[in-house]
Amino acid sequence: MPVRFVSRLMLVLALVGVVPVLLLGGLSFRANRDELHRLVGGLQTQSATELARSCRQLVLTGVDNLRLATEYLPLEQLGPKEASAVLSIPLRQLAALNLLVLVDAQGHAIAPAVVSPEGGGNRQPVTDASLDLFSRQAPVRDALSTGAAIGLPYRTPETSGGRVALAVRVSGDASRLLLAELSLAELGHQVEELAGEDGLAFIVDAQGVPVATAHGAGSLSEEQRALVAEGLSQSSPVVRTVHDANGAEFLAAFVPVPDLGWGAVVGRRASAAFAPAEHVRRSTFFWALMALAATGVLGFVLARGVSQPVARLSEGVAALAEGRYGERVPEEGRDELGLLARSFNHMAGELQRRDAELRRWSQELQQRVDERTRQLREAQDQIARTRRMAALGSLSAGIAHELNNPLTGILGLLSLSCEEVPASSPVGQSLTMALEQARRMAGIIRELGQMAEQERAGAGRPLDPAQPVRAALHEVREELQSRGVTLSCELGEQVPRVLGHADQLQKVVTNLLQNALTAMPSGGTLSVGLAAVEGDAVCLSVKDTGKGIPETMRERIFDPFFTTKDEPGRVGLGLSVAYRIVEAHHGRIRVESGAGQGTTITIILPAASAEAHLT
Repeated sequence: MPVRFVSRLMLVLALVGVVPVLLLGGLSFRANRDELHRLVGGLQTQSATELARSCRQLVLTGVDNLRLATEYLPLEQLGPKEASAVLSIPLRQLAALNLLVLVDAQGHAIAPAVVSPEGGGNRQPVTDASLDLFSRQAPVRDALSTGAAIGLPYRTPETSGGRVALAVRVSGDASRLLLAELSLAELGHQVEELAGEDGLAFIVDAQGVPVATAHGAGSLSEEQRALVAEGLSQSSPVVRTVHDANGAEFLAAFVPVPDLGWGAVVGRRASAAFAPAEHVRRSTFFWALMALAATGVLGFVLARGVSQPVARLSEGVAALAEGRYGERVPEEGRDELGLLARSFNHMAGELQRRDAELRRWSQELQQRVDERTRQLREAQDQIARTRRMAALGSLSAGIAHELNNPLTGILGLLSLSCEEVPASSPVGQSLTMALEQARRMAGIIRELGQMAEQERAGAGRPLDPAQPVRAALHEVREELQSRGVTLSCELGEQVPRVLGHADQLQKVVTNLLQNALTAMPSGGTLSVGLAAVEGDAVCLSVKDTGKGIPETMRERIFDPFFTTKDEPGRVGLGLSVAYRIVEAHHGRIRVESGAGQGTTITIILPAASAEAHLT
């Protein structure tokens, strides 16, 4: 948020300070460039016009000189020997001619071509290749029909200057023509002068082929050919920027050569032609940079006064969003930003206070929900366990009733048989073992019967809960000593009386103590505690340091015939009977245990004076 604010501020300042400079500079650059294009282009057009005029004058002067030569020389009457001697006279007088030759109407030479032996000046050397080009380019037919003709210009490989073939009909004789090769070396010198070291100048014929170029350039670029083609098609001056074959940019002007159909092109490097406009552009960039620097300084000053307080407010908002209510924004100044900071701090304080209240209320609500959920789960477990125990109690009562009578007869018969058979005989030993197992079965049936007797035992009478506890401890004292178990007993003196049966409660404590001793075969510590719970209940706890009960088995330990002990004679009814007795006394029994952490069994019984039973 602070970065975006500063960016927007800098952008606005840049738009205000830099964009006008760039806009005015761009408009000024465009206006100056257009004006320079018009002015310099006009100058280049004038130079191209002068070059075109010189080209026209040179070629037409050559034609006129040939026509004069045919008028004052008797060329129609000369033979081959005389023609060569006579033609050497005008050749020496006309410095722009490379050769002269007298031909018939078919273009066949009447006499050998006359070549200046002196050479030099604007003349160009005559070779076999140049003679071949001359014979092909000579406008013989045009001259026969019109009296004088100018051929297409051409260039020889061994020379850089252009040449052009001229033809004039000999006066008084329509069957003879005077041909001459005109050297365009003079135009080449003018082109070199106009081009200078870094300029552009050349002459093209009617097909756009270069006739005379500067610096030995032999071919034109695409843009130069397009300029020539446009100028030749329009037959009027054309000015535009073009690139040469090397990629250099020029402001060039094309001007057609009158009467010849040729064209002259003169150009100047764009960097020199538009130098003032480039200076304007550089100045624009310079002042734009200066405006940008001023914008940066102004933005920095404004940022210290505006964006920093906004940034601190943004950080404070982020802290509130993350729950860090203790952070505050500095309250500086008496302006709108200072007022906003004070309002923000007040809002943060209110949010912190309300959040603390909501958290406290949420924690209390969660604790209540957890407690109610635990109580509901315990109640559901207790109801399910009560139903199972009730069903098992009815089943146990029926089984005990049906098995008790036959087993009584078996015990009686076995007892009589043991009296009649010697105990040392094999039969006597077998009868003794059978009698012991029958008595064991009678004990199991008796325990099953006790599970059903709890429903018919009645409310009992008020008694001191410490009495059955002491009786149970006295009952297992020898086993405590034999197993090496240390006893820790804390029986409170101000324990309220409970309503119940002392023998049943003693049996409950005895079963719990025996289970604890069984869990500590190698010795340990047995803790027994009895205390009051807020005056309305009694809490009895039996804690051992044995191997503990895994969580997966903790819910099944009160089921009949379920046991985790490996000792013989344990059928898994002790805790089931204890659970039924505690329920019959309207109490609750809880187990806290973990693998390797020992087991604590807590029994809560209502006091005799309490009107409501624990559920």
